[in-house]
Amino acid sequence: MTTDAYLKELQRRLHGLSDSERADVMDFYTEYVEDANLTSGDAIVSKLGTPKQLARKVLADYSIKENETAEQKGERRTPRSNANMVWMIILAILSTPVTIPAAIAIVAVLFAVVVVMVALIGSGIVVAVALVGGAIAVAGVSLYTGAYMVFTNFFVGIAYLGVGLTGVGVILILIPLCYYIIRFLIQISANFIRFLYRKFSNRRQQPKGDH
Repeated sequence: MTTDAYLKELQRRLHGLSDSERADVMDFYTEYVEDANLTSGDAIVSKLGTPKQLARKVLADYSIKENETAEQKGERRTPRSNANMVWMIILAILSTPVTIPAAIAIVAVLFAVVVVMVALIGSGIVVAVALVGGAIAVAGVSLYTGAYMVFTNFFVGIAYLGVGLTGVGVILILIPLCYYIIRFLIQISANFIRFLYRKFSNRRQQPKGDH
C-alpha cells in the first residue's frame, strides 16, 4: 500500500463526518505523514494503524467532541446521541492495535466497562417494559371485567373499574418515570465510558483527530 492509497482509504472511511471535518482530518494526517517522513503505507500502518483503525478512532474522537460541545453549551443530549457516541467508542476499542501487555489490559478493562454499562441499560429497559406491560395488562383486564360486571354486580364492577383506573394512573406515572431513569442511566454510562476512553487515548500517545 502506498501513502496515497492509505490516505485515500482513510478519507473513504470517514463517512460519518461533514465535508469540512473530513477535510480537516485529511489535512492534519497528510501533514503528519509528511512531517514524520512516513514514505510508505506500511510505515503509516506501523505508526497509526490501518486506515480502518485510524478512521474509527477519528470518528470516536469527533463523536466525543460533539458530545462535550453540546454539554458545554448546556444543550440536552439525547439517548440517541449518547448511544451513537458509545457505539463509536466500542468500534474504536475493537479495532485498536495493541501489542504491549499493559495496553491490552487497558483495552480489556475499557471494553468490560462498556459491556457492563450496556448490560445494565438493557436490564433497565427490560424491567421498565415488564412493569409497564404488567400495569397495562392489569388495567385492561380490570376495566374490561368492571365494565362487564357493573351491569350484573354493580359494586363488584365498580371495584374492578377502580382497580383499572388505578392501573391507568400507575401507567401514566411509570412511563415517564422509566423513561427518565433509563435516560439517566444512558447519560451517566456515556459520560463514564467517554472518560475512560479519553484516559485510554492519552495513554496511547498518538495524534488525535480532534481539531
